[in-house]
Amino acid sequence: MSTITGLTSNAMINAQQLVRMQQQLNDLSMQMSTGKTAQTYGGLGINTGLAVNTSGQISALNSYLNSISIVNTRIQLQNSALDQLNTISQQTQAAMFSPQNFTLVSNGQTSGQIQANGNFDEALSLLNTQAGNTYLFSGNATGTPATTTPDSILNGDGSAAGLKQVISERLQADQGADGRGRLDPPSVAGTAVTLAEDGVTPFGFKLAGATTNIAGATVTGPVGSPPSLTIDLGGTNPSEGTTVNIQLTLPDGTSTSINLTATSTVPPPNGSFAIGATAADTAANLATAIDTQVQNLAQTDLVGASAIAASNNFFDLPAQRVDGPPFDTATSLRNATATDTVQWYTGDNGAGDPRSTMSATLDNGITVNYGVRANEQALRNVVQNLATLAAVSFSPSDPNASAAYNALSQRIGANLTPSATAQQISSIQTELAGANDTASTAQTSINAKIPILQNVLSGIENADPNLVGSELLALQTQMQGSLQITSMLSKLSLVNFM
Repeated sequence: MSTITGLTSNAMINAQQLVRMQQQLNDLSMQMSTGKTAQTYGGLGINTGLAVNTSGQISALNSYLNSISIVNTRIQLQNSALDQLNTISQQTQAAMFSPQNFTLVSNGQTSGQIQANGNFDEALSLLNTQAGNTYLFSGNATGTPATTTPDSILNGDGSAAGLKQVISERLQADQGADGRGRLDPPSVAGTAVTLAEDGVTPFGFKLAGATTNIAGATVTGPVGSPPSLTIDLGGTNPSEGTTVNIQLTLPDGTSTSINLTATSTVPPPNGSFAIGATAADTAANLATAIDTQVQNLAQTDLVGASAIAASNNFFDLPAQRVDGPPFDTATSLRNATATDTVQWYTGDNGAGDPRSTMSATLDNGITVNYGVRANEQALRNVVQNLATLAAVSFSPSDPNASAAYNALSQRIGANLTPSATAQQISSIQTELAGANDTASTAQTSINAKIPILQNVLSGIENADPNLVGSELLALQTQMQGSLQITSMLSKLSLVNFM
């Protein structure tokens, strides 16, 4: 019998081709239905690496866009809060310098002070602004409020003293036990009048100097420890209208003065001293007049200055307190502790630029910083002065209350007046605006990059429907021919062949 070779092997080859063409048909059909060249990166062949890299770049850019959106939202909230805080500061500053009728409305406070209470609450609310769960004025302590509550700051919390108590203790230390602002009563020796501080302390009046136009009179000091100054009238009585001026430095660094004029008017008008029968008598009268003025200033100018000094102590980090009791004879300050004094600022207080406490990477090599701490000078200044104005109260029966209030309000107004040497809220806003501009520029750049990369990726991943259609048609024709050949081969036999 003869053997016909090749028929079986040809059939097998044709069958394998049919299997491959069926797989191609399935792939082309999937491309036609999904519009994608392959369902996995592995199906992209030599373009796999490019597709993976391009897709990764698009994903990274979308992540940057998300970061930019977060940064823009936070900066907008920060800027809005700072705008409102600046408005509160400006309105309060203007009110303090406006003519006011001193009228106590409630709890020993004027309407301006009551308004300051409300503004103080609002200021703290603004500084505790959140974006989601992030506090925007706490530096890098984003999960912690920037400040404690208004009530705790003013009135204390349990055993921890608030601002009102610190102001009260400081006023006692500044006025002293005898109400002379830590000055000794003026002493007289012949024609010489001496005024001295009662000790070396940070409290009360500090002697800064004295002048006089009285003929033959001399001024010595301040010298010594504690300092003292002496005004010696000499052997001749002063003439009518001649003057003595004593300059004093107050606890907050501001100044006041005692201005007295020699007079023969009986009784001597306020702000003058009587010319006596002799220079020694006049010296005694001058000492009395100086003493009266010292005690008056201790109840007026010193009250306002002391409140400012106390608030400086309270809002400093670390805070300080008068080392007492007793407070009216205290000689030093001490550092406050977290258990005995309320800590007004509760955010991050680390070293370094506050802006760097919050940052975001917005593109390759582009990072912006936009952190803010509520204890920055410009922000603390607003909070501190509002709190001070809200913390002080006056007695309706005090004849010096109006003058004391005026001394306080003028200082609050001055402290809130913009200064070229101190940080301003606007300077913080300028820095945040710079970060926002950088974010906007990065956003524009990324929005331009993404479509280009998407086009590259689409060219790799997306199937051309026209090309796929033609390939499907060609494959179908090829498969039909192969199937016919396979069918013919399957009918061959030795009998048919012979």
